[in-house]
Amino acid sequence: MNDSDAWFDADPSDGARTGNGRGPRDAIAAARRALEPVRVSLTEAGFYAYGTVDDANRWTIAADDEAGRIDVRVGADGFEVELWTSSPGLYADEENEFRRRARERLARIVLPNIARGFLQPHQSATWDEVDQGVAVRLRYELPFTRGDTVGAFVRGKLPELETLLAFVESQVTS
Repeated sequence: MNDSDAWFDADPSDGARTGNGRGPRDAIAAARRALEPVRVSLTEAGFYAYGTVDDANRWTIAADDEAGRIDVRVGADGFEVELWTSSPGLYADEENEFRRRARERLARIVLPNIARGFLQPHQSATWDEVDQGVAVRLRYELPFTRGDTVGAFVRGKLPELETLLAFVESQVTS
């Protein structure tokens, strides 16, 4: 192995060498091709859609909207569509820092119970440490043949995302 091959897997027998079409670069290239109709569809639906590599080294088409964020990836049997949003600073108006931290801790404790007891399998709720508020997600899998309709699909699901966030917040704060 020469210096230019240093990024290859050291064991060529396991099929992971990039040169054989099954490595990281080829996988990303294949995902880019597969997700291009999704990017176009999201753009046509009015989203600013862009391609990026996510934290797990997967090619993702992402879009941001006032109602939330969208990530679409290639899954095992179709496109994995994930919509998510959060409510930043749920307790930011609480002046007493001890009380604010206690309320945030309580929210982190009850959110898994709310998710188990009230949410459907494609819905989830967590505490977002960065935004210091409730975060919700919707996950769907669409067939590969529906790449050109993802934009309209996502646009139709954004109200569900907003409703889910409002519901979970009401459960946490009641």
